[in-house]
Amino acid sequence: MHVVEQTAIIEAPMATVMEAINDVTRIPAWATVPGVVENVQGQGVGMTYDWRFEVSGLTFQGKTEVIEQTDDRLITKTMGDIPSIWTINLTQVGRSSIIIQVVVEYALPNSFIEPLVDVVVQRMARPEVANENMRRFKEMVEKRAKIVETREVIAK
Repeated sequence: MHVVEQTAIIEAPMATVMEAINDVTRIPAWATVPGVVENVQGQGVGMTYDWRFEVSGLTFQGKTEVIEQTDDRLITKTMGDIPSIWTINLTQVGRSSIIIQVVVEYALPNSFIEPLVDVVVQRMARPEVANENMRRFKEMVEKRAKIVETREVIAK
């Protein structure tokens, strides 16, 4: 099992950060590998979606299900070519500053593609990949928060 942990401070309200986390169709916008998220069903606990990403010229696909969600925590279980558990914790540290902690536990499947998946997981588990994903996500959320804040100021 490979575990990847990443933490960052995002300058945005808690609700904006959680909204971005729940907007799973935007994952390809901040992920460092090309892919798609589709067939989103439901909201909150029980929500599922299909995904397909390309890593090192290989395509991997699967399904993700939200297994726990609160105002400041999300846990998803991913099944398919690269099984994993994602735990995302949010901690408010200021009026609109959030610490986001993401822990991904990759479990290698027992199948003929296991050696390929192991290579891909090792690539995805590199700190620079996790850092880039987090940087892109943070940038997207902070931009969204500024747009919302500007709209609120204009509305007043």
